[in-house]
Amino acid sequence: MNRISLKNSVLLLAVAMCSVPAAAFSAEGEKELAPVLIVKADDKAEAYTINHGPYLQGVTYDGATVVFTTSHRGFSKVELRRKGSQEVTTHDSRKNGLIMADNTHNVINLLGLEAATEYEYRIVSTKVENFQPYKVTFGEKIASPWYSFRTFDPKAKEFTFGVLNDIHDDSKKCNDLLNLLPVEELGMVFYNGDILSHYTEEGQPFTSFIDVSVEQFAKHKPFAVVRGNHETRGHLARTYEEFIHNTRDEKYYGVYYFGDTAVVMLDCGEDKLDTHEVYAGFVAFDEYRLEQVEWLKQVIKSKEFRKAKKRIILLHIPPAVEAMKVQGEKDVESMLAWRGNEHWGEILFPVLAKTKIDVMISAHMHRQMFFPALKGVHDFPIVVNDNVSAMLVKSSDQGVDVKITNRNGKVTFEERF
Repeated sequence: MNRISLKNSVLLLAVAMCSVPAAAFSAEGEKELAPVLIVKADDKAEAYTINHGPYLQGVTYDGATVVFTTSHRGFSKVELRRKGSQEVTTHDSRKNGLIMADNTHNVINLLGLEAATEYEYRIVSTKVENFQPYKVTFGEKIASPWYSFRTFDPKAKEFTFGVLNDIHDDSKKCNDLLNLLPVEELGMVFYNGDILSHYTEEGQPFTSFIDVSVEQFAKHKPFAVVRGNHETRGHLARTYEEFIHNTRDEKYYGVYYFGDTAVVMLDCGEDKLDTHEVYAGFVAFDEYRLEQVEWLKQVIKSKEFRKAKKRIILLHIPPAVEAMKVQGEKDVESMLAWRGNEHWGEILFPVLAKTKIDVMISAHMHRQMFFPALKGVHDFPIVVNDNVSAMLVKSSDQGVDVKITNRNGKVTFEERF
């Protein structure tokens, strides 16, 4: 290609898929452009796909939420049918009169379902090539395979779930720990905090644990995330809720009912004082913890909670008070050094007194700890899982069985409460 000499004029070039080197100058002072390479675009564009998910969230007696992303902007729906039926209903996401479209991240609620019923669903999505105010141009249309799930049974006498915690962005560890669980027997999985170390990279929840969950179980069985203190860190932490849909009111804390079993999830907040310099004045977790305690008071009074025969609490940071020192001064002393442990102990134990909690399951300490019920302090046992083990919890008429297996396959804790 010949060099093009420019003198006393400006030439604008639109060049696809290339970079233009900085302009050079000739000996005569005339501005010259370096050779420009024109690269022809690949005739075959990247295929339109469902690139993350689908995964189930917020499954209840009468509903479920399907979450997934597409490789390009599109318009997505979920088709649903009862297993064995040919009658299909179509569901999308709507907000303020607008049906969600021209997006990649999809959260679609399936409501009005029947309890204890098996359903099949699939995603149908059409690429949006161009979205103008008065004209939309569509591209490729795709459909996923049919996947199945089951709504929970309000008459259930048994329920089994898995608990993992402190994964800290290690997807291989997440996969290894899931392999320790009888996934086919689980009703769901609870991730009990610090699944991320801090949220700083786009799509990090996918690479840390969601993609692994989808591969293992999450297309058919839900998971919930009990947020840990590390997941409140990083400049993207305030967008974590886009990926996590534990409850219909879109809160991290909440309560699940599985027949006669109640599982309460509490959102721990940070471990240090709100005024600590590392938070730059951007957190208010003391206030948030008090908000949850007020909510919990109402849950305890509710008909559903009072009818439950087994009651389990999930909280990433284990609560602690001075009176617990009789159970192991060194362990309790180390917890009381932190605001999160101390504040939860101060505000939570009085509220849970005489509520017949079977067991509290915590994490955070990166070592296994056990605190038997202590009369007048905490009327229930506290099991603290370490960071290299999977927990299997089975609720039945016999009680609540907790079994912990470490990454080497060794059972390190087994107790019925």
